Amino acid sequence: MMLGRKRTKITTKKTSAPIIPLRFEDMVLDCGNGMKAYTHRLRYRNVPTVKQIESGSGVLANRDDIVRDIHQRLYPLPENRSKQSYFSGLVNYFQYLDGISYQGDLFSNAAMIDCIKHFNKLREKGERLSVVMSIKISLSFLLRLWNRESDLKTLPEVAASPLAENKAFHVETELKPLSKILVKGALTFQEAIEKNELLDIHPFFDEERFDEQAKCLGWTLRQCSNKKMGLKSCMKPTSLTLKRSPLPREQLHRQVFYNQASRNWFFVFSMLTGMNTSVLANVQHKDVQFKSIGSGRFVFDGEKFRAGYKGLDNSAGFSLRTKELITRWLKTCKEMYQSLGIPLSNELPLCPFFSVSGEVWTFNTHGSNIGYINIQLKKITGLTVNASRFRATKSDVLMRVTEDIFLVSQGLNDTVNVVAKRYSSGVQADHDNNLNATFGALSSIAKGEEIGKAIEDAKVMRSDILSDYDYKSLRNRVSKEQPLMTTPTGIRCAGSTPEKLVAEARRMKQLGIDFSQDTGRCTDFLGCFDCDRHKLVASKDDIWLMLSFLEQIEDLKEMVARNSTPKDEYFVVEGMLKKVLRRMKQKAPKNYAQAKQKVDDGDYHPLHQDRASTSQFFKG
Repeated sequence: MMLGRKRTKITTKKTSAPIIPLRFEDMVLDCGNGMKAYTHRLRYRNVPTVKQIESGSGVLANRDDIVRDIHQRLYPLPENRSKQSYFSGLVNYFQYLDGISYQGDLFSNAAMIDCIKHFNKLREKGERLSVVMSIKISLSFLLRLWNRESDLKTLPEVAASPLAENKAFHVETELKPLSKILVKGALTFQEAIEKNELLDIHPFFDEERFDEQAKCLGWTLRQCSNKKMGLKSCMKPTSLTLKRSPLPREQLHRQVFYNQASRNWFFVFSMLTGMNTSVLANVQHKDVQFKSIGSGRFVFDGEKFRAGYKGLDNSAGFSLRTKELITRWLKTCKEMYQSLGIPLSNELPLCPFFSVSGEVWTFNTHGSNIGYINIQLKKITGLTVNASRFRATKSDVLMRVTEDIFLVSQGLNDTVNVVAKRYSSGVQADHDNNLNATFGALSSIAKGEEIGKAIEDAKVMRSDILSDYDYKSLRNRVSKEQPLMTTPTGIRCAGSTPEKLVAEARRMKQLGIDFSQDTGRCTDFLGCFDCDRHKLVASKDDIWLMLSFLEQIEDLKEMVARNSTPKDEYFVVEGMLKKVLRRMKQKAPKNYAQAKQKVDDGDYHPLHQDRASTSQFFKG
């Protein structure tokens, strides 16, 4: 009998390693909130959808081993959106490789670098903005797990956000329609909340504007129907939300409605104050104390910012109207909290987000999805909003009307260096106006118009009221003792040059009007717009005078009289008048409405009772 060595007992240790399905079709990543990612899609060329694979249209790309490894790396991760984003980045990466018919090592440094460079170029053009970031995050995650940190350092940085993404809104064509829709929506939400009502359709909806967008973008009837349905369904909780939330349906419905209202008001405040998202989102009820900084401007004066209100990023302040809006929303906000049974506290956010579990979040919290407002806004205006663009708009307007980097830096709570870098090449709106003026002049010259006149007309019609009119008129260039005087066109003037007094006296005599009490008046309308002595005053009488003048100009323009002033001059004056009146209407809408009503009723200013009196303006 042979005796061998005593056997050694081996103790097995149980591990908690996940059990990975052997069949690719069963490899599913649970990403939380009912979201799933199907890893086996990566096996196929161009990463088709599951439905396309099941239909038999998928073509295998001979990368099963690497796909299995990726699945094993992603599977143990927590069930959240990060897992989904890692997978989405890899989908984009593999689609890029298949798109260039790449055959080498899938994760070679060269392949990864070329991919990031490719999508960086697209990002700089304003195309597929988020793809490169998604790919970089996914590649970084895998390289760390594969202990390839040194390779990670060789990957290019993601390109900075393109200027277009944070470009200032054009005041006339973009900001004005946006502001109308945002304010209309905010006030409609507020009224409904105060009446304890829930709206069926988003208040942004405007049939006429919606139809304009549909026609402009060529939406089909089905697309129009789906988009209109979205304007209604966004006001109610989804079936998935109802399924996973412990809250009753009625409360969830109310929360979804409140979240839409809160997003709307958030961007109204962003538009009016120019504050950053992170700063505005963190404003609490206790911070809503106002401090006057003069000239009808206010800033937030919360306790923790009393040492210097600049810390709250609103040093340029906001108007009395904005202060009233904030105060009204504060009251409405408290009613929202009370209706949801949330105890009132000074530390609650000014613009809250209510989660599916009933918690109160700020819009800085992941999952609050403040950008959802753009889904509905784009259907009506064709535009999207974010706090960066409103802040850029504020800075552009400040620069255009002050032409002072220091003042702009104060208004934005930025350093002078940061502002100087942004405006080293000027303001884009000014460049656009100058280009339009240039092309307009070239077009007129090509049609045979005299060069000097073509240039002058282009300058008049393309001038920027914000920079060429308002601010220059508000600079302290005139002594306070000298009273303002009204010209026959409605412009307020602080004095005139001696050579214009002769022409003024002759015109007043021709009109039969005694202005002896206000000597030194100037009546040269076009000259006023290049004169540094004029003032923009939006009183009812000023607007009434200008509207009367415009009414007669429009009649004169249609007259064809022998020996009259060339008809082109009427168009120039008319264009300038309309431009100034638009600004008057913005500055004093009530005064404008009252003055407009007088003119509509046929009650013209004494200076412009008829075409004859107005025609004297054009005679030298």
